[in-house]
Amino acid sequence: MSVRIRHVLAAFGWWQWLVAGVFLLALIAAGLFAVRTVRHAIYWRQHQDEPIARWMTVGYVAHSYDVPPEVLLRALGVPEPRPPARPDRRPLGEIAAAQGKTFEEISATLRAAIDEARPPQTAPLRPPAPRPPGSDRGGP
Repeated sequence: MSVRIRHVLAAFGWWQWLVAGVFLLALIAAGLFAVRTVRHAIYWRQHQDEPIARWMTVGYVAHSYDVPPEVLLRALGVPEPRPPARPDRRPLGEIAAAQGKTFEEISATLRAAIDEARPPQTAPLRPPAPRPPGSDRGGP
């Protein structure tokens, strides 16, 4: 079998090697993007509802708590960046210092905005209670 494979590979022209090389590069790129996507999904699955810390940015908190960043920016009184501008990537500790507030005040403001923006957690659905025998006849 290996002799046959060597014979086929020896018969490849330069353009066939080029196509094989491009295919291999595309396969490697797809694999890298797949690994990156899986790592990203695993990271955010494990970092949901993280306790708010000084090093976090508004965007990080918004992603962790599944709240739009505009809601948190509005609650903090930070102007929202216009489309050509980059998002505000300052840590929360830096935002607190710039506003002359303590980090605890900023954290409490963010938690209140998150609680208001997120729908209340509902209890898991339970199966309906079993009916007493004879209740499906329509009479008492």
